Amino acid sequence: MRKLTLLNFLALCILGLSCSIRTAKQIPVLDLKDLIADTLYLEKDTLTKGLGDNFSYFKTDSGEVLAAFLNHSLVVFSYPEGKQLKKQHYEVEGPDGIGSFVTGAYIDENSIYVLSQQKELIQCDFDGKVIGRWDFPNVSEARKYANYSTVGFNRIQKHGSELSFVDIPYVFIEGFEDYEKWGILFNTESHTFSNFNFRYPKTILEFTNDDQLGLFSHVYIPSTKEHLISFAISDSIQVVKDGKQVWKWVGASEPLEFRKGTTVPSGEYIVYQPDHESSKYNGLDFDTHAKKVLRWVRVKGPTLENMAQERNRLLVFDEKLNREAELEFDRKDIGMYGFNTPQGYALSLYSETTDDMAAFAVMDFSKINPRK
Repeated sequence: MRKLTLLNFLALCILGLSCSIRTAKQIPVLDLKDLIADTLYLEKDTLTKGLGDNFSYFKTDSGEVLAAFLNHSLVVFSYPEGKQLKKQHYEVEGPDGIGSFVTGAYIDENSIYVLSQQKELIQCDFDGKVIGRWDFPNVSEARKYANYSTVGFNRIQKHGSELSFVDIPYVFIEGFEDYEKWGILFNTESHTFSNFNFRYPKTILEFTNDDQLGLFSHVYIPSTKEHLISFAISDSIQVVKDGKQVWKWVGASEPLEFRKGTTVPSGEYIVYQPDHESSKYNGLDFDTHAKKVLRWVRVKGPTLENMAQERNRLLVFDEKLNREAELEFDRKDIGMYGFNTPQGYALSLYSETTDDMAAFAVMDFSKINPRK
């Protein structure tokens, strides 16, 4: 048997490294604008400054619609024409009140679920009436207090009879590293709460008290029945299924630099000052039309002296998290997050948006030529 000499070993290492580099270079880096297949326009009224990017698509007896919950109002548009069909306001107080502080909403063809006041989950109909209320479960002393929210692009999702959403800390502090009940499930038939559990990566302890790098984003993949968790400071994401947690590398092709922010006392309060030049993994989403997992990353952030140095990419993967492409985009032109339509994933298109219309770029990810 041949012995592996040190020289042979080094040669193999170098060969392996070069192969790895070649593989990474085979992932195409494209201009996101080149994948725009169409433009969707939704009309705005005089009281609406912006429509956001959290729309739900579904079919009704009278046709296809897009719906969003915005400023305590349900707004419904015809699809794909974009005409506003309905605007229903919801009360803050009273028997049909949903509270002044709503941190998230989910809309389907039957009703609306809202996260209200950090206290309860509320189900409403489309005419401003409350159908049901359920108090959120208490959290342990280790968690201190919960923040049920869609911040960080953590949309409420529904799969079968279950809603899934998250409890995301305002900042990560020491003591949270062993806590794992961040994922929440609500069964819409039995009206009971449960958890899908996951933990932060250990490297989070290097970024405590940073209100940007302590965030995560969650999405559920129906075909694999997996919850995917993307952490701001990790190239890998956590895959949660059947109570098991595994990590899979789904990072950018170039190295990132995560830079911890600082804190400044201000009377009885603490002011968090993130380093905006830092790299950061942002939201995670799933394109139900093209079956692509989408992960946004800020490769490099801006400074006051050089705002133009900011660079962002959208990483595209298939359902099994095989890398397919990285798409460069300018946040001044195109929004970072989007929503699903039957024709493709839609992103805010600022260059086409006017006082009367909100424009969205509809993406065609089939234009990507994935490596074989």
